[in-house]
Amino acid sequence: MEESLSPTLEQLQQELVQQVIELYRTHLGYKLPQVSCHIVDRTVTILADDSITRLEQFLGENQQTDLASQVRTNLLKFLEPHLQSLIEQTIGVPVVDVICNSTFETGRTSIVALLDSAPNISGLDTTRRVKQRLKSDSNPDSDK
Repeated sequence: MEESLSPTLEQLQQELVQQVIELYRTHLGYKLPQVSCHIVDRTVTILADDSITRLEQFLGENQQTDLASQVRTNLLKFLEPHLQSLIEQTIGVPVVDVICNSTFETGRTSIVALLDSAPNISGLDTTRRVKQRLKSDSNPDSDK
């Protein structure tokens, strides 16, 4: 008997983390030390710590912060279609929009992807999700 179970939320998130690490390693020659991923309904959020490459660090350390910022902006623009593709392939849902941003002060990069629809995830308690939505849509004056 062939199993066709959907992946769990944790499996999808972990797969995306591995794919982002591989993307940075392959295209930028940089190993990200810490990446986290969260999928909530139609939103994928990925946070990469210490994502500023050696070249960007070198430029910043040599008073070339404007150039380092331009390099970062161009790298993120280059990575966006690759990120969109790997998210779509991993989750199996079209991506409507991808937003990437980085800060030199914290060294973090954030990636937010809006999906066309919520992914099919095994083991997700849809009853709880429906109740949470109903509660958030209910009258704010209601105690129930």
